[in-house]
Amino acid sequence: MLNEVQDAAPREPDRWHGGLDVGLLVLRLLLGVIMGAHGLQHLFGLFGGPGIDGFAKVLGGFGYTTQTTLLSWITGVTEVGGSLLLIVGLFTPVASAALLGVAINIVYVKFRGGFFEGTGKGFEFELLLAGVALAILCMGAGRISLDRNTPWRKRPMPIGLLALLLSVAASVVVLVLCR
Repeated sequence: MLNEVQDAAPREPDRWHGGLDVGLLVLRLLLGVIMGAHGLQHLFGLFGGPGIDGFAKVLGGFGYTTQTTLLSWITGVTEVGGSLLLIVGLFTPVASAALLGVAINIVYVKFRGGFFEGTGKGFEFELLLAGVALAILCMGAGRISLDRNTPWRKRPMPIGLLALLLSVAASVVVLVLCR
């Protein structure tokens, strides 16, 4: 009987949650700017980055043995494209899952270098980026986004779980095929 009353009760209208919505915007902007800047380094050599050929060599140093140039392009485009979508809050589950997939790969290849970045081989920074991407994936874009009226913004978990599975699967495929 109680379940029937709860099910019959009208749903709470989609309302402003100031701290949550602003916090999600801040997370989206930070992750988008950081990962986007890395993508621009990888694609075009901006901000002192290596460019495609240099990044392919970096990937080779991390143990990727095949298709490093193609993987460089895929990584750079994923970082820039996912970041742009994340910054404006459009297709947020796809964008955050894409950036999470990149971060998962980086954490995996740097794992043996230890946790702390101080050695230049640690993975703590990339783990933080992965955690932020996962948090956005689970919580959605918030109301300050172009996804404002989409089903995946109003109920982020079901789509987020699907996107998480796809992200992990894509990461495994890259690791299996390119290492």
